[in-house]
Amino acid sequence: MSLESAQRPLGPDFCNVTITLTHPGGEDTVFVSIWLPRHGWNGRYQATGGGGLAVGHDLAMYQPVLNGYASSSTDGGLTLKHTVDPQLGSWALHKNGTLNEPLLVNIGWRAIHDAAVASKSIIRQFYGIDPHYSYYTGCSQGGRQGYAAAAKYPGDFDGILAVAPAINADYVGPLDFWPAVAMRNEHETPPFCVFEAYQRAITAECDPLDGVADGFISDWDVLTSCPYNPDTLIGASVPCEAISANVTITPAHAKLVSMILDGPLNESGNPVWWGLAPGAAFSTTAKTVRNDDGVWTPDPFVPGAACLKYMSLRDPDYDLTNMSYPDFFRGFEASRAGMGKYFGSEWLDFAGFQAAGGKLLSWVGLADECIPPSNVLDFRDHVEKVFGSADNTDQFYRLFTAPGVAHCQGGAGPQPLDAFGALMDWVENHNAPEFLQARIENQDGHEITRSLCRYPRKLVYKTGNVDKADSFECE
Repeated sequence: MSLESAQRPLGPDFCNVTITLTHPGGEDTVFVSIWLPRHGWNGRYQATGGGGLAVGHDLAMYQPVLNGYASSSTDGGLTLKHTVDPQLGSWALHKNGTLNEPLLVNIGWRAIHDAAVASKSIIRQFYGIDPHYSYYTGCSQGGRQGYAAAAKYPGDFDGILAVAPAINADYVGPLDFWPAVAMRNEHETPPFCVFEAYQRAITAECDPLDGVADGFISDWDVLTSCPYNPDTLIGASVPCEAISANVTITPAHAKLVSMILDGPLNESGNPVWWGLAPGAAFSTTAKTVRNDDGVWTPDPFVPGAACLKYMSLRDPDYDLTNMSYPDFFRGFEASRAGMGKYFGSEWLDFAGFQAAGGKLLSWVGLADECIPPSNVLDFRDHVEKVFGSADNTDQFYRLFTAPGVAHCQGGAGPQPLDAFGALMDWVENHNAPEFLQARIENQDGHEITRSLCRYPRKLVYKTGNVDKADSFECE
């Protein structure tokens, strides 16, 4: 149906086509939305992905359509005919308590492919021609979906922009709930200003280790090597706006921060995976709020809680507020064992995508608070080994690192300005990006710029104003 322009006087004029589909034997009902510019179509198709436990968001199509692209989004069937919020995860279980495998396959890889096939057919019918180029964009879960599209359906897209990809979500999901488990079991939930003070202290100590104190960490090796000791802040008095008073850092606070930075430890005392990256905010996975009685409580990251309850423990009645350490590790191991085939990285084979001439452009913030940056860098290292070298991999897959940038956006570091434009230039004009230009205005109104490096090169300070991109080189 056509969306009347009067309803969106400042927005694009487009037709909204909604397709409902199902898979034989799957008992799923999937909605695919396709927005088609009525005027000024640029001949391109741009699919969009989701975030958290959602396969897609219709609003993600707004900017592409405004820029002249035909665009698509899909719920992958996870809204159960628009009756549930997919972020809560209840869709992952049938009423009898068994896994809803068709929906897990949908979010894992199939839904974006289905949307692409349907969209290209509708575009052909609407405009009379096929799109000249097909693209995909997504961040977080959407970034992971982009990697899955490249691996499973290498002919669907000419170019894929995958930001902060949540690869290995079978690890990421439950581990995003770890800070809440630690707070409950240690019986210590500090005012959030304590975590903010620690973020400042960690950045102050770790930032200079990359060669210059510029407010954020530019060397990813520092993320795993900075020797910060949370005990050094014990006894410090920090301002806390929420209670209009100062709070003194205690040994219990320091222990908790150490547990969050390290992540959960196995029986041998070794981390099972990466913890919170040094310099990243605690505000997503370790957020605390003050209730009406003045008591501070954990405010867990919803997708992490949903992963544990519905995909790992598979118990919709489980009370996560009382989760013990043994139950957490039971859930973590269950996720590793059962969710890897949907969300893991072992099956991400890009050989077909390379052979098809596809281009995958990816970037990750080095202050990502949801997905450890080292997770993404480690996967890129794996791909380099598969294809023989960084140069071979760079022919079709380039990864850039954004110092100080949080998950998908935000943070203290300069934000990439036009990564999608760089991808399009690579696909259509064969100009492979060497840098991504990035910019931000800090709290004082000063502009900070960087020319972000393609991995495995790093930004290295040379001389001059630390706020200026030309004071750094990629080495």
